[in-house]
Amino acid sequence: MIEKRWASVMSSVETEVNRSLEWLGSERNEVRRMTALRIIEVLCNSDLVSLHLYISKIFTELRNPLRNQRHETRMAAACTLGACMELIPMSERNVRNPWLNFLYEELQRNFQMASVEGYHGALLVSQELLQHGGMYMQSHFGQVCDMALKLKEYRDPIVHKAAIALLPVLARYSPQEFTRVNTGSSESMMGRACNYLITLSRTSDRDRAAAFLALGNIAQFCSTEYRSFLEPTTRAIRDALIQRAKMRIPPAEADETVTAVLQTIATLATAMGPALTRYVRDILDLMFTAGLSQALCDSLLVLEREVSQLQPAIQGRLLDMVSIILVGVPFRPSQQSLDDLEQRMGTMSMHYATAQNGHRSGAAANGNTANGA
Repeated sequence: MIEKRWASVMSSVETEVNRSLEWLGSERNEVRRMTALRIIEVLCNSDLVSLHLYISKIFTELRNPLRNQRHETRMAAACTLGACMELIPMSERNVRNPWLNFLYEELQRNFQMASVEGYHGALLVSQELLQHGGMYMQSHFGQVCDMALKLKEYRDPIVHKAAIALLPVLARYSPQEFTRVNTGSSESMMGRACNYLITLSRTSDRDRAAAFLALGNIAQFCSTEYRSFLEPTTRAIRDALIQRAKMRIPPAEADETVTAVLQTIATLATAMGPALTRYVRDILDLMFTAGLSQALCDSLLVLEREVSQLQPAIQGRLLDMVSIILVGVPFRPSQQSLDDLEQRMGTMSMHYATAQNGHRSGAAANGNTANGA
């Protein structure tokens, strides 16, 4: 619908924005509501100057979609909110801060609803404020951390997964605060988050993939402090790969957990570099039990680049895997091939020696001729 009407949208922004806001405010038709959210998001991403006049109305009308009963509507509203926030220049604090205050108050109201819709909306608004609000969330960082920790084990899977997804966003926003041990607490926010995620990766089939991805992203943003979590993380990765191998899942079958594990290994390699060497040696063979896939190739490419000590082992195992797929046996040069190679090298050496001798004889004859003259 948007693509068909895009030319008319660009020629009459005012009409389209007003119609979209009307659909958001009063329309019960979910198709129209989702269409309105998408139109506003695309317009915001186009950075149209005329759209700045509608920022206040857009923020106001997004309140209800952010706590809508439908999960898809809340997600679409969060994307639209983030695009709209990018329209407010960071330098204009007088304009920016009142709206950031408004959004944070909405976040609190959603949280106080104590419902699936309210909790999910609060987590989504928190993520957009952290990603698009500049330094505004610095003063609210502790409260959002507490909210994420409280909701990480919530009974509803949508809220639960949103809380897990928020943890690496917090690590990226303020690594220093995320790794700091606050007064009256025995461990940092990072410690509580990582210990929970490592346990989750071992105990929950449903959340294992999300837990591994979150751990990899936290390591990327807090690499120095993550060193103490490397051993338990790689142990959890090894156990997940062993469990998959025991289940005898066909290598070609898509597996969300294995894809997440391979991606996490690549992220850890990028974050930790050679420090990962002694931990990943134990799981390198297990990585190949998942079968040849794009995820495996991408992970091996990063490992080879970031942990160069593993290059010979990676290349050898990859040759074996490809050979087994093609001919059913690990790679090994055949004796016939070696004999042919030696014979060719010997023939080339004889030709080279003959050519060299001929060159020397010719040079000596020229020298004698010159002396006789």
